[in-house]
Amino acid sequence: MITTPLIILSLLAAVGTYAGTHWFLRYAENGTITDVPNDRSSHTQPKPTGGGVGFVSVSLLTLLIYAAYSGYLSDQALLIIVVILAVMATIGWMDDKYNLSQVLRYGAQSAAAVAVILFISNLETFHLPFLGVMELGIISYIFAFVWITGTPNIYNFMDGVDGIASVQAIGATTGWMVLAYSWGQPELLALNLIILISILVFLKFNWAPSSIFMGDVGSLFLGFLFAIMPFYAAYLPGSPEIGILIWVAAIMLWPFLFDGAYTIFRRMKRGENVFKPHRSHLYQRLYEQGWPHQKIASLYGLFSLIALVCAIFYVTNSELARLSIILLLLAGSFGFASVVKNIEQNDS
Repeated sequence: MITTPLIILSLLAAVGTYAGTHWFLRYAENGTITDVPNDRSSHTQPKPTGGGVGFVSVSLLTLLIYAAYSGYLSDQALLIIVVILAVMATIGWMDDKYNLSQVLRYGAQSAAAVAVILFISNLETFHLPFLGVMELGIISYIFAFVWITGTPNIYNFMDGVDGIASVQAIGATTGWMVLAYSWGQPELLALNLIILISILVFLKFNWAPSSIFMGDVGSLFLGFLFAIMPFYAAYLPGSPEIGILIWVAAIMLWPFLFDGAYTIFRRMKRGENVFKPHRSHLYQRLYEQGWPHQKIASLYGLFSLIALVCAIFYVTNSELARLSIILLLLAGSFGFASVVKNIEQNDS
């Protein structure tokens, strides 16, 4: 499935991402689009943002060329995904430049979620490890909607230190590539390979000390990509049912999803307004204790690698093994949260 044309296109995507990001860096350094530090920032100097426009535009263009060459332009689901990702990236770009209203942002995200549910694949069933398949009925639409709109926002919130969103994307795309290969799905493999190569090149600019941030244009693009991935995989022949693939997608993003969900519930328990900007994520609390960007991003990169392995084992193992994987991930994640709390107490 990894053909010579796909390899050539991936190399072109690498060159295009490098050239595009390098050009954008020069364009943004004149102050056109700059992230100015505030009391919630994890950086101290103004820095160009919106750099994700390079890997986003190159990835989408390369994917369209691959689809045209391979005869996949007639694939309705793939075209819808490309359109959705392009629209979400555009919304993110406009937000980077003009600070769009939350109503406009969420309205566009809601429309994208509805498009996925109606035209690609719906979450008719949900699988509980060791308990079997649950028929969700009308609840499936609500569940799918919350997943598709919630995941990109958590991904966006987690993009707070150099490299962290990039290493999470590298882990997730690698995992989906492995599964796509095992299921015999060249479209899914090509989609993830092209984006993986582009992100690896972008990481050169985004690793600490970074020269540029990916911005909302990059983080919303990636968040929607990984939110849609299980629906697209379920749409293609040869993969497990969507109820299992949602678990796979969640495990792939476990480091981000756990941090985001844990922080929300922690703030709710403390009576805080969860919609108000904050510095309460686990990775932000580590930064507050003096951890450098490189160390935090490397730690979350390790978490992403562990999540990748767990997701692959989840697909290929028994019900007991699946339940064990979920319980081990929860235990390890709460253990990590406890370690962060101990670090804060010891340094106070």
